[in-house]
Amino acid sequence: MKLRFGAVVLALLLAATGLFAHHGNAIYDSGKTITVKGVVTQWLWANPHCLLDFDAKDDSGKVVHWTAELSNPLDIMSAGYSKKLLKPGDEVEVTMIPAKNGEPLGRISRVVFNGKTYGSGMGPAGGGRGGADKGAADQKQ
Repeated sequence: MKLRFGAVVLALLLAATGLFAHHGNAIYDSGKTITVKGVVTQWLWANPHCLLDFDAKDDSGKVVHWTAELSNPLDIMSAGYSKKLLKPGDEVEVTMIPAKNGEPLGRISRVVFNGKTYGSGMGPAGGGRGGADKGAADQKQ
């Protein structure tokens, strides 16, 4: 009986380790940041990541649809974000770490909206309360 109980407990513990795993930031070029101005198309307030979809014009004037991620709602609330903060049509300036493959994807360092700057919500290394990621030159797009 003890052996069977021990096996069940061990199986549950092993199965639970996947709950603590998290994907990394391997798809992002951590040595680079870009700043893009655009118009919000969707603000998704969800776990495990909040997503900001927005449209911006590239250098040739073509509209590019961007998707940028933040952490979960609990983490980013400390940086001033809320479920109702952004709405379709709002103009934003997004500074983010771009995808390595050149796709219009990014990990948000900061968002400027209505004259206020919102950080990543991830403390000093990630920008935190209103600051941007340090150490990489911004590129305007």
